[in-house]
Parts: sequence; structure tokens; C-alpha cells
Amino acid sequence: MRHTVALLAASCLALTSARGQAQEAAKKPWSDAAELGVVMTSGNSEGTNFALANKFKYTWSNAEFTCDFAALRAESRTRDVENVGGVLVVTDTTAVTAENYLFAAKYRRNITERLYWYVGAGWYRNVFAGIDARYLVSGGLGYTFIKSARHLLKGELGIDATHEDQVSSDATDYAALRGTVNYEFKIGEKSKLTEDVNAVDNLDTTSDWRVNSLTALTAGLNDWLALKLSYLVMYSNEPPIQILPGPPAGPAGDVTYEFEKTDTILTAALVINF
Repeated sequence: MRHTVALLAASCLALTSARGQAQEAAKKPWSDAAELGVVMTSGNSEGTNFALANKFKYTWSNAEFTCDFAALRAESRTRDVENVGGVLVVTDTTAVTAENYLFAAKYRRNITERLYWYVGAGWYRNVFAGIDARYLVSGGLGYTFIKSARHLLKGELGIDATHEDQVSSDATDYAALRGTVNYEFKIGEKSKLTEDVNAVDNLDTTSDWRVNSLTALTAGLNDWLALKLSYLVMYSNEPPIQILPGPPAGPAGDVTYEFEKTDTILTAALVINF
């Protein structure tokens, strides 16, 4: 009897283990999350504001590939009314008030359980901040400091090779030192808080450094739908400048305009997980 019970127990354990392994094997190696935030107004005032983002990730046993895309655009219409000789004149003016785009791809591969190396490439555009286009390729090392059921903390340090086209100056090429910290706290089964900070220092002009901080709270509604609130702060210690030439004739000379050092973006979005 004891032998029969033991045999049945062993069989159950074997079946449970095989089922778990089959489920693990069936788990897809990739994930994709699309974010969409839209605000539209019409009538006396018209405006369109949208924020789009997509995060793709493919995982191997000892490596991963990520591809991120983000876009933000705000367009508004202003209306002026005036009396011209007893005739009502209505003038509508449409203008883009905010616009920036980002694309980044990165490949990471483990050296040990916690240490890894990475290579990546990216493109960024924010004309309203003085950046017509910024291209970069990067490489470096990363380390996982904490990895538990609720906490994940990683840090990376590497070098960027950057080509930058500013709105009103010549293109520049420079190397930059980049440090990144990524933290994730699982609030619940489908909810999490994340904080991503990266600092970049131009090695040719060390006073030209930048820091970005992205704080996000994601609340899952089910396995494929979630709500996300994020707050992005972008700081540039030496923002681009724009030279406004004076008139061809006359005593007035050129004037210089310096873009703001800090930009912030608050976004509420619907997240669709594939």
C-alpha cells in the first residue's frame, strides 16, 4: 500500500512538473506594449494633442532586445475677431505648439547572472527645444543590483558617439559619458511604479550635460489593458541658442535667444499589451 501511494505521489509530481515545463515552453519570448493618449477639442477652440509610444521586447535565455518609439504632438487653433469698417472679420490661425519624437533600440547580453554588456542606437527630435535631430550609437556595461519578487534595480554606464543638428547652428559630433538607473516596484499583480533616470555629459564640453527623469505609475485593468500616468523631466545645463540676425541696414545687430533649460511632459495614456 505504501509503495502504491508513493508511486501515485511520484506520478502526480512528475505530471505537475511536466505541465509546468510545457507552460513555460509555450510562453512567448516577446512582448509589446502600445500607449495611446489623445485630447481633441472643437467648436470655439480647436486643438489636437496626442502622445504615442510603443515598447517591444524580445528575450532569450541570456540576452534581450528592446525597441522603443515615442511621439508627442500638440496643435491648436486661435481665433481673432475684429470690426473692419462695419464688417465682421474672423481670422483662424493654426500652429503646432509642441512636437518631439524618439526612437531607440538596445541589445543586452549577460556576462554573469547580474553583469551584462549592451549596445544601442537612437534618434531624437525636439525642434521646440532647439534640437532638429540627434543621432547616437552607444555601448557599455550594466549591473543588476536588486532582483526580487517586487523590486528590480539596474544601472548602466557607457559611452555615446553623438551627431547633433541644432535648429540654428552647425552640426556637431562628440563623445558623451552616459549613466542610467532603472527602478521598478511591483505594487500589485498588475500594477507597478517605475523610475528611469539617465545623465549624459559631453566629454568635449563637460559643462554641456543633460539629465532626464521619467516617473510612471501603471495600473492594470486586466492582462492586456492598463492605465498609465507618467511625468517626464528633461534638463539641459547648456541648451541650444538661436541667433536672430538684425536688419541688413541699420545700427541694430544680432540678438541671441537661449532655449529653456527644463522641459516637462505629463501624460495619461491607455496601454495595450500584446
